[in-house]
Amino acid sequence: MNFTTHLFFGILVGSLFFGTPQVILLMAIGSMIPDLDREYAFLSKESFRNRQVHRAFCHNFLFLGLVYLINPFLALGAFLHSLLDALTTARDRGVEWLYPFTRLVKSAVYDANGKRLPLDPKQKIYFQQHEVFGLTTKTTQDIKPREPLPWRRTYGPALSGRLLDQGILIGSVALTAMLLLFSALGVHRFIDLNFHSLGLPFTLPLLVGAIGGLILFVGGEIDRSKQAHSDRLDKTYKALFFLSAGILVFSIVLGAVMNPQVAMSTLSELPYIAAGMVLLVVVSFVVLKVKSSGPLPTDDTKEPTIV
Repeated sequence: MNFTTHLFFGILVGSLFFGTPQVILLMAIGSMIPDLDREYAFLSKESFRNRQVHRAFCHNFLFLGLVYLINPFLALGAFLHSLLDALTTARDRGVEWLYPFTRLVKSAVYDANGKRLPLDPKQKIYFQQHEVFGLTTKTTQDIKPREPLPWRRTYGPALSGRLLDQGILIGSVALTAMLLLFSALGVHRFIDLNFHSLGLPFTLPLLVGAIGGLILFVGGEIDRSKQAHSDRLDKTYKALFFLSAGILVFSIVLGAVMNPQVAMSTLSELPYIAAGMVLLVVVSFVVLKVKSSGPLPTDDTKEPTIV
């Protein structure tokens, strides 16, 4: 999905279900956050492709939980972004919802054609099969896998990703315009048009964060075009990356300082959220450890442990 599609879909959902300028703006910004796992990080083109981090590093439930700590509506916008990307095809790389836990499983039992693969005695936990490598080889060069990978990602049924993208974009713009028109004419107030409620404690941190994100996206796009001809990272982009990351961190701190009640409310929930994350990690590793402790099956009628 393209940048504009994610943006307007976030605006549409915020307008339809909430209608307040603050929420709409937060969801719009949140809908752009997950694509920070493109080359907009300290990764060379080669490393980026080998690690397959796009649609994984910032497109998963754990990342959504971290964004939730900053603001629930930012997290909702980020979830909508990942949801739309999960409707794309294998050629677009889908979404790896359970990253990084999926990276604990290195092998599959069957290849893309259903042929049983040799099992490694050192590897006791497997995915069912490899991704359809014939489709993933058709992806763009920057995210094309070099070799068959275990099927970790969720894909959608659309035949044409471009047509799906355009349909959601045009539909989101049209429906948002209709909601604006009905609200302006007084037919029904879907959207609160009183923007005076946007105070400085809300807008200033958001503006600073948006500037940092914009620097990161623009610098990343420029560097990505340069990396099309070279695997080296541009020195200017390295500086922009750290500058933008610093601005984003500063915007979060600024928001906490200017909105102490919201910050205290979030901090009061941190122990519970942290306990939940720790429990998730511990249970995941315990289950994997227990499941991997059994002997490797030698009879083809028996299957190894499959996640």
